[in-house]
Amino acid sequence: GDFPLMTDHGTFIINGAERVVVSQLIRSPGVYFTTEEDRITGRELCMAKLIPNRGAWLEFETSKRDVLSVKVDRKRKLPVTILLRAAGISSDEQLLDLFKKSDSMPDHPYIQATIERDPTKSAEEALIEFYKRLRPGDPATLDNAKNFVETLLFTPRRYDLGKVGRYKLNKRLHLDVPLDKRILTEEDLVRVVERIIQVNNGVEGPDDIDHLGNRRIKTMGELIQNQLRIGLLRMERVVRERMSIREPEQ
Repeated sequence: GDFPLMTDHGTFIINGAERVVVSQLIRSPGVYFTTEEDRITGRELCMAKLIPNRGAWLEFETSKRDVLSVKVDRKRKLPVTILLRAAGISSDEQLLDLFKKSDSMPDHPYIQATIERDPTKSAEEALIEFYKRLRPGDPATLDNAKNFVETLLFTPRRYDLGKVGRYKLNKRLHLDVPLDKRILTEEDLVRVVERIIQVNNGVEGPDDIDHLGNRRIKTMGELIQNQLRIGLLRMERVVRERMSIREPEQ
């Protein structure tokens, strides 16, 4: 590939224009819990964002009917139980049992309300439903759906929390996952849902997004590294395409 030439002033000449790389202040990967007041009932409803270094964003929200839903990559909304079942917690009993401690308000049974809105009853059904909702055109087979969920959230190549993200997740959810495990685990998802319920019930407080502890600086090395990664991925795609066109002997 071509590397742009660096001048004596530390700038690059790209396509004839002088460019500078500037470090960037971004929201740190991790999980954030915020609340929003419901206009009609005046209740504080919790929303959560699970932000990776790269990969699909998960945005959780609570409806005024106590249903917890999740949006994957700003696409369709699903009941959160579909995601949990797809991750391996399949039966209603398991779900209710897992959240028994935190989901303790008789007026607002979050998990029960969510299960009532969830058309699936097993892990297999949930995988297929998940796939159908996010890839409406494609034929949904169990294998397709399994691979889709695997690559979306549980493959390091497509989903990466980064060390910072894993550290922040561990700290916020009181987990003890090693820092080099940078994909999501079943426990992460369970803890996020649990924490949403706790914030809804007023047991836990929301986060302050503008706090500098919730931001991090992407330095030049990292920004250039990302650009290189994009370039290499493009190159890989071109190579694969060309190899698929040629005869094997060639």
